Amino acid sequence: MAIIHIARNQQTLGSFSEEEVREGICSGRFAAQDLAWKEGMEIWKPLGEMAPQWGLETPPPIIEDRDALRAVDLKISGDGTEPAWEQREKLGFFPAISQTLSAVLMRPTETFERMKHEGGLVNPLLYFVLLSCTSYAASVFYQMVSLSMQSGSLPSQLQHLPKNTLSFVLLGTILISPALYVISAFISSGITHLSLKLIGGANRPFETTFRVVCYAQASAAVFNFLPLCGGLMAILWGSYTIIIGLMQGHGISGWRATVALLLPGLFCCGVILILAGAGGFGLAELSKEFGGLPHLPKTP
Repeated sequence: MAIIHIARNQQTLGSFSEEEVREGICSGRFAAQDLAWKEGMEIWKPLGEMAPQWGLETPPPIIEDRDALRAVDLKISGDGTEPAWEQREKLGFFPAISQTLSAVLMRPTETFERMKHEGGLVNPLLYFVLLSCTSYAASVFYQMVSLSMQSGSLPSQLQHLPKNTLSFVLLGTILISPALYVISAFISSGITHLSLKLIGGANRPFETTFRVVCYAQASAAVFNFLPLCGGLMAILWGSYTIIIGLMQGHGISGWRATVALLLPGLFCCGVILILAGAGGFGLAELSKEFGGLPHLPKTP
């Protein structure tokens, strides 16, 4: 049996029998770019070139986990299966809403990981407007009931109004709420996406951010149906699901997603503080121009 010499990086690995070389190829010990030589050869040649001539079979390609490959492909291409709302023609209107609510609120990581990143803005916008308007109507209903039960506690400026005027005003806000929510969806998504760009976290286009914001905020809006603490829960849970959605949608870390969500609020607070400081400084300078504040009288 012929002895084969194997070398790598200008160093000899040793002398091996054909069976040992075959086993080394199968186990990965030897690579195709390793140099090989045996008696009768003029020069060293790559093992990958000589192995077939010597009858040394190379290992078959490793069969990858097709499900894992499919999951990675979906994550990269954005051709996901969530949310169920975009399959409502197949699932039915109310089952699609129910499944989307459950998935976004209870399984946000899995849901946004498998979310479609493309497919237009109409579906997420429709879901956002529908659920947001419904939850707003519920909050208006609570306010109307509260007004009817506590009419005597209204501010003095409103007590002279006819009894049903406030009810008509609240009902009017319900009628214009769809248009306001459409504007709100684009503004909040645009600001969030701009924040992502500023911190280097916008790895996907605006549509991905828009989808995350719409599905997260609208799903959390159902907490507004709860009296008393429903509004606070909607804000907290909505913020949490948006952060998870940005992490999965753009493939970024949790701190980047959190900063992107909080950055607009921090910016507004900073502007307010600067304006307040500038106003205080201006008032101080103005008081100096007029002789400053009067001195307090001395006590006897």
